[in-house]
Amino acid sequence: MLLQPALRDDIPAICAIESLYPAYITVQPAEQHLAALDDPNLAYLVARDADGSVAGYVIMAGRRSLHHIIELRRIAVGNPSQRLGRPMLLEAMRLAFRKYGAHRLWLDVAEDNERAHALYRSAGFQKEGVLREAHYHDGNYSSLVLMSMLEQEYKEQEGKEQT
Repeated sequence: MLLQPALRDDIPAICAIESLYPAYITVQPAEQHLAALDDPNLAYLVARDADGSVAGYVIMAGRRSLHHIIELRRIAVGNPSQRLGRPMLLEAMRLAFRKYGAHRLWLDVAEDNERAHALYRSAGFQKEGVLREAHYHDGNYSSLVLMSMLEQEYKEQEGKEQT
């Protein structure tokens, strides 16, 4: 399995990766991440390099949602040239739908993050709308695009990949 539960010792690496993308990710203090590790509603997952170091991470929220809705809150890699983004996303989708029982998986992505848009579209996410000027960074507001995938869409896509 590519993704595994994050450990307390992984938080500095998660913070370091997070700080690589300040325009797209609101950087959280380590203490906030550490407290979140104990929240049963959240899934903190990491992908590791061959040497065991954290190569990327995923945060999902809503594991205890009565509506079976999970938010893909974060997905980030330390080194984009390793091409871990897509495998991590596919694994996160599998966990959301197969392990956590999601009916709906959703995310928001910066409107100008075309690389992420292309990745999510290629994985089967559908655009739902725009949260206008919902993210504030460096004195400017930017909009976020809402995207989602439903369980049935995931099952159909999964079936196509197996044939």
